Amino acid sequence: MPILSSSGSKMAACGGTCKNKVTVSKPVWDFLSKETPARLARLREEHRVSILIDGETSDIYVLQLSPQGPPPAPPNGLYLARKALKGLLKEAEKELKKAQRQGELMGCLALGGGGEHPELHRPGPPPLRAAPLLPPGARGLPPPPPPLPPPLPPRLREGAEEQESICPICLGEIQNAKTLEKCRHSFCEGCITRALQVKKACPMCGRFYGQLVGNQPQNGRMLVSKDATLLLPSYEKYGTIVIQYVFPPGVQGAEHPNPGVRYPGTTRVAYLPDCPEGNKVLTLFRKAFDQRLTFTIGTSMTTGRPNVITWNDIHHKTSCTGGPQLFGYPDPTYLTRVQEELRAKGITDD
Repeated sequence: MPILSSSGSKMAACGGTCKNKVTVSKPVWDFLSKETPARLARLREEHRVSILIDGETSDIYVLQLSPQGPPPAPPNGLYLARKALKGLLKEAEKELKKAQRQGELMGCLALGGGGEHPELHRPGPPPLRAAPLLPPGARGLPPPPPPLPPPLPPRLREGAEEQESICPICLGEIQNAKTLEKCRHSFCEGCITRALQVKKACPMCGRFYGQLVGNQPQNGRMLVSKDATLLLPSYEKYGTIVIQYVFPPGVQGAEHPNPGVRYPGTTRVAYLPDCPEGNKVLTLFRKAFDQRLTFTIGTSMTTGRPNVITWNDIHHKTSCTGGPQLFGYPDPTYLTRVQEELRAKGITDD
């Protein structure tokens, strides 16, 4: 089972230039995020990063790490977070394999009759010939209840119980449980109260509670057009929505990393399929832009240049083709993933 790969994998087209990405097999990521989410939450908190699924194939995810919290980011923060995530994924792989071996062993014991050696099993007398069985209704008896589902392996059962009783913030037993209404994650009442005072978002999944307003420069424009002749892979029966973001040069304000320092203008182009779901995402993109969440001012991940306008963790397709590796199509789950990113920032269609 391949777990991590920085090069040579199906998704390693970003190679050495994508220092903020990690590839992981789907079973390992699902095991880590569902069975022991507290460890992921602790990593996010300690390294001040968000971890989002940026692309996938049939068997692996591409994870993207992005700095979170107020600037300045700690030196080598993404490098250390990426290294810590790799270590956590390796631990999850070992635990998953152990759980799988335990499950296989239990299955073997069940098939082997509780471990009795076949050579020590002496055949008894031949069984009596039974009368033909009739359906329960024909005998006047109620039908038997459906069979119970097989129990979870001990390791997974213990993990599920531990997950329900452990606070992801303090990692202790939950005291005066408080459950967030949208995402249903539970915490100690005191822990989540303090956490929401710092940031009005769930520490586990990042879903926002309230209306988030960003620090995107206020002089930008979002221009939308539609091209019926431009066809995106996997959406050939639809046209294409072309989004153009235009920002003139300006001066950083008090909410930016370096107030009074100038930043250059920029133009970005993104593409969506002109299908019902694509138009739904377009509406959410408009809301995010109006709340100044689409862009921010910081250091470019690709060029390393400071004091420039950069994307702000709402992933856009800036190419029509090339797949997730080149930020293009086809990418079957992109429209679903980007709606999850927007929902985490409080941007929904209701």
